[in-house]
Amino acid sequence: MKKAIAYASDIILGRTGEVITRTYQKDLITRYAAENGIEITAWFEDEMYHEDLLSRPGVKAMLSTEIDHDLVLVERIWTFSRNWPKLEGLFSKLDAKNVKLESTTLMWDCVSQMSRRHYDSSLSKVGCAGETVTADDATVKVRKPERLNFVSLKKAPVPA
Repeated sequence: MKKAIAYASDIILGRTGEVITRTYQKDLITRYAAENGIEITAWFEDEMYHEDLLSRPGVKAMLSTEIDHDLVLVERIWTFSRNWPKLEGLFSKLDAKNVKLESTTLMWDCVSQMSRRHYDSSLSKVGCAGETVTADDATVKVRKPERLNFVSLKKAPVPA
């Protein structure tokens, strides 16, 4: 059984101001772990999302924990950041500990896809921006996940 630590932080959606709450994220992470045979050994969280992610108290505690784990589970990569350069510092710290970051929700934004590529060696053949890519290099087979975990889309009620 894989062992994981989990992280959640309230995420404010810029355009609407809605909040993806830690409670909502924890429920999805817990369900994902149970369905995939993952034991969550510890939880870390921060009250509010902040772009300076390596200075967040919950992130600092998570990175310094001595608790045995193979994975860091988050509901979505956005929990840490939507900015790839800011995520690279976190990834280098996790890589140094030989720990993988795994999102429990399958999202198709650029940061989520780049994160999957970072941890899935079968995707490393895909070229980066500015690289010349041949037809052979451009063909990548992506394995279908056993179970798709999409975020439920809820619309706010329309005021009367």
